[in-house]
Amino acid sequence: MLAGLPSRLFRATGLRSLRLRLMGVVLASLALPLAGALYFFDQQLDQRLSSAQELARHLTEDGVERQRDLIGEARNLLSVLALVPAVRDADHRDTDACVATLAPMPRQHRWTTGVWVTDPNGLLICDTTGPGSGMSLREREYFQRALDTKSFVLSEVVIGKRSGKPLILAVQPVLVNGEVERVLGVAIDLAWLTDLVKVTKQDDARILVLDRRGVLIARQPDPEGWVGRSLMDFPYIKRMLTEGSGVFESESADGRTRIWAFRHSPETDTVFAVGMPTGPIVADAQRDLLRGLVLLGIAGLFSVAALWSLLHASVLRWMRVLSQAATRIGAGDVGTVVEAHGAPDEIRLVANAFNDMSGRLKRREQELRAAMEEARAGSRAKEDFLATMSHEIRTPMNGVIGFADMLLETPLTAEQRRYASQVREAGRSLLTVINDVLDLSKLEAGKLDLVRVPFRLDDLADRCQAIVRLAAEQKGLEMHTSVSAAARGYVLGDPDRVRQILLNLLGNAVKFTDTGSVRLTVKAMGDEAGPRRYTFTVSDTGIGVPEDRQRELFQRFSQLDRGRGGTGLGLAICHRLVELMGGEIGVESRPGVGSTFWFSLPLQPASAPERDDQDGGALNHQPSSRGARILLAEDLAMNRDLVIAMLTRAGHHVDAVPDGAAAVTAVQERVYDLVLMDVQMPVMDGLEATRRIRALPGVLGRIPILALSAGVLAVEVERCRQAGMDDHLAKPLEKNRLLAAVDHWNGEGRRTAVDVGPIRLADTPGD
Repeated sequence: MLAGLPSRLFRATGLRSLRLRLMGVVLASLALPLAGALYFFDQQLDQRLSSAQELARHLTEDGVERQRDLIGEARNLLSVLALVPAVRDADHRDTDACVATLAPMPRQHRWTTGVWVTDPNGLLICDTTGPGSGMSLREREYFQRALDTKSFVLSEVVIGKRSGKPLILAVQPVLVNGEVERVLGVAIDLAWLTDLVKVTKQDDARILVLDRRGVLIARQPDPEGWVGRSLMDFPYIKRMLTEGSGVFESESADGRTRIWAFRHSPETDTVFAVGMPTGPIVADAQRDLLRGLVLLGIAGLFSVAALWSLLHASVLRWMRVLSQAATRIGAGDVGTVVEAHGAPDEIRLVANAFNDMSGRLKRREQELRAAMEEARAGSRAKEDFLATMSHEIRTPMNGVIGFADMLLETPLTAEQRRYASQVREAGRSLLTVINDVLDLSKLEAGKLDLVRVPFRLDDLADRCQAIVRLAAEQKGLEMHTSVSAAARGYVLGDPDRVRQILLNLLGNAVKFTDTGSVRLTVKAMGDEAGPRRYTFTVSDTGIGVPEDRQRELFQRFSQLDRGRGGTGLGLAICHRLVELMGGEIGVESRPGVGSTFWFSLPLQPASAPERDDQDGGALNHQPSSRGARILLAEDLAMNRDLVIAMLTRAGHHVDAVPDGAAAVTAVQERVYDLVLMDVQMPVMDGLEATRRIRALPGVLGRIPILALSAGVLAVEVERCRQAGMDDHLAKPLEKNRLLAAVDHWNGEGRRTAVDVGPIRLADTPGD
């Protein structure tokens, strides 16, 4: 019957696993020692708490006795000083002997901070620091009591005005023929309380001295600075004031639990208390318990090891083999095979099933890898296609837009000017399409990085309105801008992306409004010292958007009216940019009434930068006072003609070469102020040409080189920087930005670069 008891117990508890059964045996064998360890821990904790109570009681009694002894020493000192003529007969006219007698007292008696002598009216004659300073002690309670009783008196514990320490003042009147002739006083320093704290060997121990009103007049240590504070509302303080002496455990005012021993001091009518923290005591006991449990655990491990060795040879070895194979598969080594030769039949069946599963996983992984590689190849092909198309379209658009600009600067008839303007606007529209496609591609790939620089929201809003104002005035629309006072000033953010969103919303508002007005409003909400939320609102009186179409506005290729132009990507890009900056965007609209597009961004207020030249330098370019000698390396004749025309009209001298090799030779044969270098050229590209120029000795290797490139992606701009180019100008070139860059990098521009600030490139998806 007893032999079958373990089996019945295992069936009743549901322990089917060998490991669980083994653990049950070990736990059963350790139950009794564990109970003993817990009992020992409880007894040890009680003993340590009792020792702490005894130490607190002893320190309390020692503190009261120490205070009584110091009062006795003070009384003896005053009695001796009363017999010294230099002190007893001191007067206001001659204090030298008195000061000489009292000055050594703090050094000879470390328990005092000072001794003083007054006349019967309380006027200070001298003390340990020198002659009396006119101070009067007449109104002090302890002084009045000394005059009334004509005997030795003690003050309550006070805080010294000079030392800032807790003190007890002992006062002794000097009588001549029964009348008070002089009054002597000595200050008893209570700094010895610190020595009691050291005896406790506990950082959280506390020594308290309370008056009968519960006011804390001394505390060691006092990290919170509570001296002078009333603690009457705390239960443990009320108990100390009510009872004469005792020991108890209670939570303290600082939230920590302590064992408090206290005793009333009749000499000073104060309560002296010592608090021993219980936390370290409990922690020590718990540490001892943990050590005991570790020893029991070691014994249990030896027991498990003994039983494990018995079972390992027959079953557990094969369980480990299966487990290791499963782990390898989980780590990615699919196709792992379990060799089960010599294993029991049951284990061999499991191994065969495992191997079959592993084979299926291997085939599935190969299929997934092939699909993933195909997807990556498609993504790379898409990026390469976009980069190539951007470059191939920007290159001819450089000529279309550039020559249209140049043509508009010549005398034209009204009809010719209208045709040239339409050519330029068509080119800019195509450029906008390319930029939108690149921006959306970067946003979807998560490769668009934001910058954090200081800029002014009110300036940004004014500039955005100025850009679209001409189009609005051509349609007879009114433009209004309102920036609240809270939204004015500098903030940290990406001004180019905020400008991109605002220009898109303002451009749409002008495009879809035939009569009325367009209004831009900027407001700020939040704490001025921390991050604030800025809300931008663009309202118009245009055609409006039906409610059932409003959800489609922020989706790709969604167009409200194809007849008004656009790609259907602008609002989708705005939506992605706002989300990337941690903001929100939305629309409210009624057909025939108008629309209100809004977005809000969390921006941090910032201080003004050393220079603030956002957009101003390039857009408002002033011609240089002297022409620069420039070398232009450009393989396309159309682009060479355009750049030469722009530069020569501005007074610069230009030499042109068709490839990078010719540029390297030209730099060595003639002196130039700077080089404008195309990137993609035959014979030698611009990157290799730049590297070779930088390898030239002396000033030749330091000539400024500016990239002229239709490659605007960040990786393409970075290649230019790494090759040694100083700046990057994106095609299609804008005349003002080209001339500003030339002035900045030629000899005169570099001497004044600190004043004019850095060149800002045109906004492109690669910026």
